[in-house]
Amino acid sequence: MKKVKILSLILAASLCCACNHNESKEPVIEAEVTIHELDNGKWLYFSIKDGETVGTSTFLSDEEDKLWAARSDWDFAICGDYIKTNSGTSGNGKGGILRDETHNFQTLKEAPADGYLIDSEGIVK
Repeated sequence: MKKVKILSLILAASLCCACNHNESKEPVIEAEVTIHELDNGKWLYFSIKDGETVGTSTFLSDEEDKLWAARSDWDFAICGDYIKTNSGTSGNGKGGILRDETHNFQTLKEAPADGYLIDSEGIVK
């Protein structure tokens, strides 16, 4: 079993929430989140608001990808070395990701205003 630790502050700063959730529920805020059961053969979908995984799908399954693209309860998914956000070709959410090497995410108080990328076909290097 693989696991990865991801700082939720980085995620909150790097990803716009993809969902149209009920605003009365406060986001889960932790120093870090541990995501268990990562696997090279399946996507693991994560909700920043809930602070937990919300499901999985088979890697390279067009049918399952279409089902997840229609959902709004996830913000990003991880499969091996790949990551996708609920945006662009991967979902109908307003997610995005930002590669930013100019900020210290441990002390960042506000997400950068621009520079986010949405998902598209292909592999980003």
